[in-house]
Amino acid sequence: MSATKVLLTAEEFDRYPFAEDRRYELDEGELLEMTRPAYKHNRILRILVVKLSNHFEKHGGGEALLSENLYALSPTTRRAPDVAVILGDRHAELWDAKVISIIPEIAIEVLSPSETIPSTHRKLKQYFQAGVKEVWLVHPENREAEVWTGPWLPETMLTENDSLESVLLPGFTLPLAALFS
Repeated sequence: MSATKVLLTAEEFDRYPFAEDRRYELDEGELLEMTRPAYKHNRILRILVVKLSNHFEKHGGGEALLSENLYALSPTTRRAPDVAVILGDRHAELWDAKVISIIPEIAIEVLSPSETIPSTHRKLKQYFQAGVKEVWLVHPENREAEVWTGPWLPETMLTENDSLESVLLPGFTLPLAALFS
């Protein structure tokens, strides 16, 4: 027996009485309950946020936000990338936002074994249609990462011997080995 899809408008989703201990996204009107990540997932997120935050403290120009925030990618889609990079000083616009209408320049997803290729490609398409400039897909199981600048093919495929870099973040470099150590 398959579960019934719950369809909501963005307004209904934004007012929905969610359970405090669960996370949700809205995928083109469909309510999705997200699974809780494993320790290695959260460890990779911590390293990413710390390294990105250190870069912004040194060079200025933005911030890295964890997945506790939802982004309004379209009138029917709310997504929470594992890490969202917003460039510029946008604190005033973000301060009281529960659903963020600012589109991040970089969306970072740390993939879990349960994520499928079709669902990942769907997310990529949604991110780029909304105006995201780069998506970093981190594969903990393979100790690899991909940098996407469009929804069709990754621009760069990295192994743990390589470093994550971005034209959007001059001077930022993160050896992948540091993410998986």
